[in-house]
Amino acid sequence: MHTTLDAWKTVGLFAAGLISFTWVEYNVHRYVFHMPTYTRFREKLQYTMHGIHHEFPKDKDRLAMPPLLSITISTVLLLLLRLVMGDLVFAFLPGFLVGYAAYLAVHYMVHAYQPPKNAFKKLWVNHSVHHYKDGEVIFGVSSPLWDYIYGTMREKKAAA
Repeated sequence: MHTTLDAWKTVGLFAAGLISFTWVEYNVHRYVFHMPTYTRFREKLQYTMHGIHHEFPKDKDRLAMPPLLSITISTVLLLLLRLVMGDLVFAFLPGFLVGYAAYLAVHYMVHAYQPPKNAFKKLWVNHSVHHYKDGEVIFGVSSPLWDYIYGTMREKKAAA
């Protein structure tokens, strides 16, 4: 396939897609998965979508969306973004989907394995704080960027 996108524009759009995914991940986790449950319907919806994951965080069957749902959402995103971005979507969406793949990998690692002794340890610790200490902080799984920007990163307690 031929494209008129130069290499730098492609790399920039890919990076924009990746960063955009981290923002979407943060906001969906904070405002959809942790929605206020002031009605019975919202309480049931929140529990079904995410509350059960907090109740059973080691359940490996609940660590990602079902593949068919992921493919459906990706296809809808492709069609909608193609309307808005034209052919630029073919550089942006791969970055977004790589972000989703990174999220899946980090989320699975955090729930299925002991803390790693590498660069992923910080993400493991952050998500563990969200699950086991304070579910109202640290909504970013694949990146803490938006928690710092929006002030939801848990401050470390000073040693007494």
